[in-house]
Amino acid sequence: MRVLPVVLIIALMVTSVLVHVPSAFAVSSGGVDSPSNLWETTEFQDFELGKLDLTDWPVSTASFSTYDSSSDFVLSPGEGQFGMFGIDFNYGSSTWAAWGCDWQHGNSGCGIEMREAFAHLIDRTSFVNSGPLQGAGQALADPSPPAKSPSASLISSQISWETLAGQTIEGLVHPADTSAFNIAPSISGFAAPGSPDFCAARDHLIAANIGLHDLNKDCVIDSNSPGLANIIAHPIRFMIRSDDPTRRAMGLGISNAINQVLGVNAVVPTLGSIAQLRPVVFVSLPEGPTDDWDMYTSGWNLGGPFPDHLRPLYGSSFASDQCGGVQNGETANYGFLCIPSFDTYANAAAQTADVPTFQTQTLAAFNQLGTHAGSIPVYSRGIRTAALRTLAGIVDQRGQGFSNTWTLLYAHNNTGYAPSNPLFKFGGGLNTIRWGQRQGTTSLNPFKAETLWEFNLIGEVYDTLFAGSPVQPANVMCWMCDNYLTSIDAQGNTHFLVELRQNLRWQDGATVNASDVKFTLLNMRDVPAANLVGNVQMVLGVTILGPYLFDIKMQGQSISHIINLAGVPIIPRHIWELPGDKTYGDVGKADPAKTSSSYDMMASGTFIGSGPYMCRSVFQSDLGKVGTGCASNGDGSRAGQALGPHANVFLQSFDLTNQAGNTDPFLQYMRSYNPSWGTGSGTAAQSGQFQEFSWADRYDNGTVTIRDIASVASCYGKTSTTGCVDYARWIRPALHPSTPTTISSEVTIVVSHLDDTWIYPFSWSGIQSNQPGQTLENLIPFVP
Repeated sequence: MRVLPVVLIIALMVTSVLVHVPSAFAVSSGGVDSPSNLWETTEFQDFELGKLDLTDWPVSTASFSTYDSSSDFVLSPGEGQFGMFGIDFNYGSSTWAAWGCDWQHGNSGCGIEMREAFAHLIDRTSFVNSGPLQGAGQALADPSPPAKSPSASLISSQISWETLAGQTIEGLVHPADTSAFNIAPSISGFAAPGSPDFCAARDHLIAANIGLHDLNKDCVIDSNSPGLANIIAHPIRFMIRSDDPTRRAMGLGISNAINQVLGVNAVVPTLGSIAQLRPVVFVSLPEGPTDDWDMYTSGWNLGGPFPDHLRPLYGSSFASDQCGGVQNGETANYGFLCIPSFDTYANAAAQTADVPTFQTQTLAAFNQLGTHAGSIPVYSRGIRTAALRTLAGIVDQRGQGFSNTWTLLYAHNNTGYAPSNPLFKFGGGLNTIRWGQRQGTTSLNPFKAETLWEFNLIGEVYDTLFAGSPVQPANVMCWMCDNYLTSIDAQGNTHFLVELRQNLRWQDGATVNASDVKFTLLNMRDVPAANLVGNVQMVLGVTILGPYLFDIKMQGQSISHIINLAGVPIIPRHIWELPGDKTYGDVGKADPAKTSSSYDMMASGTFIGSGPYMCRSVFQSDLGKVGTGCASNGDGSRAGQALGPHANVFLQSFDLTNQAGNTDPFLQYMRSYNPSWGTGSGTAAQSGQFQEFSWADRYDNGTVTIRDIASVASCYGKTSTTGCVDYARWIRPALHPSTPTTISSEVTIVVSHLDDTWIYPFSWSGIQSNQPGQTLENLIPFVP
């Protein structure tokens, strides 16, 4: 059973998180491309040696029984991953035209035939069952994980995508498909020479009219075909992820099949990690060359309940400036696929608040991608993730498993369990969560970050305005805000009127306010941000109505508007803004020097957010400085944002209330947890914002209201219960040690939390008379 622990308990139950990148090589022998030399392998070796508390990647099926039988390990229940893997094409490449076919960004008939040929060479179902996944996954026909809804096209639709069914191509009849570009099972996962799908690939290559023939009908292209010279001179530049055994097997398998059906070495594979292939695949003009790859073994981590990723990943407006959009050197649609009929349906799906309409339009968009063979979706993983049993409070997030921000907020030492092997103590004996990362990072800049591992770190340092429930991702709650109201204007556009919490601080001490949110949303939209522009492209504007009150105007209506906003990390305007600029009236544009690929926030001392953990230097030269010095290379030297093998990032809980000279009681995470709240001295007496909120919420209805303020205000200046029935509740001597029996600053503190909520608009207690609102699945109710 998936359990969502108390949303309210936060990171201060641990002092730090150690984010660890394992060695790139499991063994010292063997070549770079040896299957044993995988980061994934070494992460689990580290875990099994007691060096990690939490892993970030699914456990292999071969390890299930070992982990399940260990009393010191815990595996998440099996579930479908919010991820998809397959093969993407570069529609900005010159290779296809050199073969004799201009792909026209996905719209030419000859290009469709060529891509259908490639698609017939991989049997998705057999690959999932017989390949490295060993059945722990699901085959894909459409580019969306089955965990989303709608998940896939009907079989009848998939079969209709085939262009040659029943036709005779140079003496061979092309049979009807039984599913998406698949006629019969291929046991190995790839079409064997002479098999129905191998011959189908031959048919499509001939039908592409690029000078290929098979006159002897053996299903291998004749060696004297005039088009082969073009292919030999311009082989496919196939970028294959070698750090993932499944993607590696997928890439090498289809490469071999392509070479077999063409009868020549038509593929030049380049195997590498994400750090090696990222500047090739994900970077284009003006930041790097566009025409430097042809195929790629793609993988996407896709949160949220709906397949609303289709538009940013495949929409024309996201294909940089190749199809009329804005130039973006690291765009989400990095293959530059531009199909007008797809855009029509994807745009319609993105502009409806009606779920049935969204589903209808999305299925139509699926159909257009399938008809054009825009990509080759192959599989989605079935996942089980691992943690030590000494790590209490693990959250099993839907489609993610244990490795998620909720676990990092709530997990702590399980003092009720003594490991059978002392190697598996929580934190290795320290109050630190040791979180393994399967890959390193290239950029931690929110404008340039693209990979899961980069956003793993970004998500701990920066916070989001809204947050979806980890179990019910369509249920979005206020996170940095207290409440919001939704309305539709006369033009049909959606407005979110949002009130921020008052206790928000940046980790350098500055106050978070409405201008930071406006600055973030508009700049993420207009710079644009490489991976986040899809979340904010429909933001029409932000109107600041007060320091903590603002209105977000979104284009049209959509079931995904608030879900998209929940995925945007809010960044500090005072750090990122171009000095003196007022492009947006009351806020300016981001400094171009800081949104460039070369900008390293760690090196510049600006890796500063408002999230639960902070980057604080551990190096003697600037010990304790916030925003820098939290990363080290494998040899212990100081690192920047580019993290390689054996690198570590040491993030500390954001609570600086006990820092010498501090006078701000809110210089801590807004949802921090400290049972010692209300004791001690100075601002440290207010460490623990959950405890402070719970105390201020006199009537335990999940919101600090004017009624709570009236109660404490009636006790102002009182020294006993005389005239103050709630004296015992409100009095906190540590807040005013010079007048320990007189209620005074308590009033100011309660007022500072006016309108604060915890999971608005949902009920925290489940008692509707106290907290009206829908309840959240698996939420442990609030207990005062």
